[in-house]
Amino acid sequence: MLLARKLNAADNPHDAIFASRRGTWLSPNNVRRQWRQARADTDLAWVTPHTFRKTVATLTKHEADTKRASAQLGHSSDEVTDTYYIAKPVQAPDVSEILERLGTGLDGQPEAVGQTMQTDDEPGCRHP
Repeated sequence: MLLARKLNAADNPHDAIFASRRGTWLSPNNVRRQWRQARADTDLAWVTPHTFRKTVATLTKHEADTKRASAQLGHSSDEVTDTYYIAKPVQAPDVSEILERLGTGLDGQPEAVGQTMQTDDEPGCRHP
């Protein structure tokens, strides 16, 4: 589809994929309007141009590295790209072994039911 559009488009000195009918850049307002129309009656209201930027950054980081993702987005700092654009894993690491120790005493045996820490207690402290 994009190749056909490019072949049938007007002269396009900027080689833009989505150029106006005259081969110039589309105005941001027209792009936003067209994007709203394209999303109408779909469940994609959450998808914005910023979503695409984040997707590009995340995919580029996973396939290459953060430096290339940062360059693709035109950022002067890899830190901005990593902090705000690259998606972080949603799944938390498996810490079940650590959490299992919360219910055991110092001897590794289960603690008595109902025994709780006081608000001024530090983890691991025992009160008589």
